[in-house]
Amino acid sequence: MKKIQLLLITLALLALVAGCIKETYDMDRLSMKAHLSPTLAISAVRGNISISDIKNIPNDTVVFDEDNFIRIVLNEDSVLQVSLDDFEDFDDLAEFHINEVYPVFGASLTIRDTVTFEPGDDIRVERIVVNTGTVNYSIRSTSLAPASFTIKLLSVLRAGIPVTQVINIPANSTVTGSVSLNSADIDLSKDPKMKYNRLPVEYQVTATSGSFAITDLMFVTMDIPSPEFDYAKGYFGNKTESIDDDTLDMEIEDILDRISGEFLLSSPSITLNYSNSFALPVELNLEATGFRGTETVDLGLDPFQLSYPAAPGGRDKSASFTVDKNNSDLPQLVSMPPEKIRFFGSAEMNPGGFTGAMDNYIFGNSRFIAGMEVEIPLEFRIGNLQFTDTTDNFLKIEDEEDMPVNTEDFEFLRIDFEAENGFPLGIAIKMILYDSLTFHNIDTVAASTFLEPANVNAEGRVTEPKSCTTSIEIDREFWSSIKEANRIIFSFTLNTTDGGTKDVKIYSDYGIDFRASLVLKPDIKFDLE
Repeated sequence: MKKIQLLLITLALLALVAGCIKETYDMDRLSMKAHLSPTLAISAVRGNISISDIKNIPNDTVVFDEDNFIRIVLNEDSVLQVSLDDFEDFDDLAEFHINEVYPVFGASLTIRDTVTFEPGDDIRVERIVVNTGTVNYSIRSTSLAPASFTIKLLSVLRAGIPVTQVINIPANSTVTGSVSLNSADIDLSKDPKMKYNRLPVEYQVTATSGSFAITDLMFVTMDIPSPEFDYAKGYFGNKTESIDDDTLDMEIEDILDRISGEFLLSSPSITLNYSNSFALPVELNLEATGFRGTETVDLGLDPFQLSYPAAPGGRDKSASFTVDKNNSDLPQLVSMPPEKIRFFGSAEMNPGGFTGAMDNYIFGNSRFIAGMEVEIPLEFRIGNLQFTDTTDNFLKIEDEEDMPVNTEDFEFLRIDFEAENGFPLGIAIKMILYDSLTFHNIDTVAASTFLEPANVNAEGRVTEPKSCTTSIEIDREFWSSIKEANRIIFSFTLNTTDGGTKDVKIYSDYGIDFRASLVLKPDIKFDLE
């Protein structure tokens, strides 16, 4: 039907021409074979692509600065929470035990002793302020004389007065009881030989009838079972806790197999926002390694110290620490991009060791809470970054009778593309007919400069759009080769301005104005005989 229409148009044109020529021809001598090859241009589409429209979409992840610069921000609250209960040594920090035997004789005597705390390896406690607690005691006498037994904790003060308990012990008996330590201030630094972990005690023992024999004994047991304390002051040791080794599988290996070239996110950052109420130095060593095949990239972050409150007046400290290109290789790590990331590290308390100062403080409600903010400013550079994807040959039609046109009818089909590109990003496109059985590229249609990147200034912002004109031509040879291919490979190559040698920034007012036209050149032969 299409050939008949073209034939009628051709005959009409010949009739017009014949009406304008003043010559006489012998029509019998004209050839009855004809060949038409006109070039037809059809305006296909025009439009505008802009990312400014997404500013109207509610989104907490995409952030627009006042100058329209775009940043991607991800927030995660409470990624790390540590409380005092997570530290085994601190659970029984103010707990102590006395289990002593004292000989008594005569009518009355005073016994002075010093009890040593054992709060943990290399922990030196100077002072403990107790909120609630008790001293549990048990006094057993082997004497036949009844006695008055007075316990005085000389450096355990309540309202400035030493905690004291008077106990009446019948002959050859055991007496138990408890004494409140609520609101007590315990000073463990009174022993001049060791000004920590030492509690002086004094006992007044008096026979209330008769006197003690030279062989009489007093068995004294006292316990403070983990009081609730307001704060403890001293030096809490040089301890290192490992951060559990973990590997995050990004599950993008199949995608990465189709990507080659160079890509660098210039200014990503990870900020640790935290609140810390442990008033002592802690150094974090956070390590990460990205893996992509045999390639590895380390985070390269030096250990850093957390901020902490100035105790005892300060009870909490809010601060943040940022990991970025200034102190690590984070841009290189995230720009691999990695197939897997391994995280590990450690936290060291009092990394400088004991310096002689007893200035560590922990509170009964001490805790560390941290959230994380990941920020990716759209500032990057791309050098020949190539994405490829392979699909089934959707152009191939098994039954040629279903073909809407014959390949012989067209000399070429071309798409002309004109654009004003406001992005600092260039694109090249290829469509390759591929035979997966012979691993052979049969034919290629390409636009090596489909879009050219716009120029940028020293800050990476586009100065003016780039005018681009390109054509994608599908010739007769390509059409003829479609039936030979079982697969089609699509390849996209991206470059930022100046071939990816400088950083560019993306702003929401960037856009592309474009127009595309379809150009056809049919090659029609017909026979009038």
